[in-house]
Amino acid sequence: MKRTHFFHGILLIVLILSFMACKDDHGPIYLVSATDHQQITDGQLEISPFSKGEKFLIRGGEGNYTIKNENKEIVDYRYDGDTLTFIPVSIGETSTLIADRSGNSYTLTILVNNPQSNYRVESISAEVEGDNLTFELVEQIAKDTPIQSGGRLLFTYSDASLTLGDLKIFPNHTGNYQVGIFKRSLKYTEDTGQLYQQFQVEMAGSTTNYTFMLFENETSSTQTTDNTSSTNEEGTATTNCFIKEEVTAQYKGDFNKLTKAYRIYHLTKQP
Repeated sequence: MKRTHFFHGILLIVLILSFMACKDDHGPIYLVSATDHQQITDGQLEISPFSKGEKFLIRGGEGNYTIKNENKEIVDYRYDGDTLTFIPVSIGETSTLIADRSGNSYTLTILVNNPQSNYRVESISAEVEGDNLTFELVEQIAKDTPIQSGGRLLFTYSDASLTLGDLKIFPNHTGNYQVGIFKRSLKYTEDTGQLYQQFQVEMAGSTTNYTFMLFENETSSTQTTDNTSSTNEEGTATTNCFIKEEVTAQYKGDFNKLTKAYRIYHLTKQP
């Protein structure tokens, strides 16, 4: 009898070790994007409320998955046994737990936020066109800037076509900001046909309006000819994108031969 109990004990230990080994062979549960459109960073996924659904494949574990959704009023899901689709319902934050029968689990935090574009101002320059213009005018336009180096422009889109939304202007590196609403459209420059984004901005509680011309992944050059000049605070105009703000009307009265004047914000796009 003792020998039988001994062999039963050995068998039980072997079965436990085999079970643990099989569990280890499965590896942890994780998600892979089915479209490469959305990536998960540190267990967190951000989805636009205008998305029709973000698709992922479940990998790892032993394959028989159960899915627990924390709040279906923020995010709903569909799972067909192969593809897991997260469907945004409303703005907010929730989480989804994926588990298998072997005790493996994976928790994903999901944020549903309006799409945003965030730009940091690295330097300011100015560009003018016309006859008998002075270098002092160029410097003055750059100095009169409402947004200093270190400031930011945060565009938040409120519709699926990304044409409407609100703008927060951070004049400097502090947390203070001004709010406005914008309408966005795509335009082309008359001389070169270069594509840019035009933002017509109305600031709240103010009569101030802006027309911003956003050129992304471009480099603006510094020109110092008789009729066209530009400068900036740090002696360089090279950034990965920039905004041109037309300010001709503000300076035309003092310089009647001025034909065009732009304030230029050299930007880096923030994640």
